[in-house]
This record gives sequence, C-alpha cells and structure tokens, in this order.
Amino acid sequence: MCITKKELENKVQELRSLKTMKEELENEVKAVECEIISYMIEKEIDTEITDTAKITYKPQNRTTLDKDKLKEIFGEDLKPFEKVNSFKVLRIK
Repeated sequence: MCITKKELENKVQELRSLKTMKEELENEVKAVECEIISYMIEKEIDTEITDTAKITYKPQNRTTLDKDKLKEIFGEDLKPFEKVNSFKVLRIK
C-alpha cells in the first residue's frame, strides 16, 4: 500500500481522533461499571439476575511466583515464593 504524505497525515489525524474517541468510550464504560458495582455493594449482594444478564461481583484470587526470590533460592517447593493477590471481578453474561 503506497500512500502520499498528505494521505499519511490524514491517517495520523484519523488515528488520533479514533484514540480520543476510544478513551472517551473507555471512560463511559468505567462509569457505567462503577454504577453497577455501587448497586451490588448497596444491596450487599454478589449475584443479580435480570431479564438479559447474570451479574456477579465476587472476590477472586491470583497466585503468582516471585521470580526474584526464585533466582536467589532455587528449589522444588515453590510455596515460599507464592504471592496471592485478592480482587473483585465484575462479570456480565
């Protein structure tokens, strides 16, 4: 695909415009998600079923290995190197 400098400039402007729109939409999505999460927290529920969706907002854990510690001490038992992170996840099906 061979384009002129003018066409290239137009593509750059289009990309900038699309990125701005993407950022605005992402902010709107986050705002709506916050409203849904607020509803779940106010009602003190972790699951809600509507006519079109099943909504859950529950804690979730992630376990990862600390590679720096593994480099210092290498062994078969990896339990001492685990890091557990807890966070909540919003799912809409």
